[in-house]
Amino acid sequence: VYVWIYDPVHFKTFAMGLVLVIAVIAATLFPLWPAEMRVGVYYLSVGAGCFVASILLLAVARCILFLIIWLITGGRHHFWFLPNLTADVGFIDSFRPLYTHEYKGPKADLKKEEKAESKKQQKYDSEEKSDSEKKEEEDGKTEGTRNSGTDGSGGERHSDTDSDRREDDRSQHSSGNGNDFEMITKEELEQQTDEGDCEEEEEEDTESGPSHGKS
Repeated sequence: VYVWIYDPVHFKTFAMGLVLVIAVIAATLFPLWPAEMRVGVYYLSVGAGCFVASILLLAVARCILFLIIWLITGGRHHFWFLPNLTADVGFIDSFRPLYTHEYKGPKADLKKEEKAESKKQQKYDSEEKSDSEKKEEEDGKTEGTRNSGTDGSGGERHSDTDSDRREDDRSQHSSGNGNDFEMITKEELEQQTDEGDCEEEEEEDTESGPSHGKS
């Protein structure tokens, strides 16, 4: 099995590398540059150095300004000039916003407490609502079980009455038809045979009685 991995160098990276090599070679050949170009590069380097120094001085100055305002107001006012100057953001975002101001006094503490109390009340209300909803759901479930229980008892009663009616109908049909058979125990058979013998003896006695009278 052969696998070809093709990872070409992008044209942008190639161009940037070429420009970097040319810049390094040009910097090493700085003494051979024309006088006008050397003067221009000198002014550009001085301007870049001044810009970096001004940013550093501005960072120190904003800290000093914050400290002065904080000491004068007793730690109540927090004023930052260019708060994102030393933050890990882009070059343009470092100068946005221009300033920020925060008041951390007793009123701010009261506002925070009020906000916390309002949040607690909201949570308490939501918990009460949830508890009431749960109670309503439980009541609905109990009512549903009761209704189902009554329906089930009614259904059982109907089923019992229907089964009784069917048994009565079957007994009537069995009594009406002579061909149907009935289950009889031994004791019942013996009682029936004894009754039959008694009836035969009575018949014989009745027959013998009038014959003797005639004679």
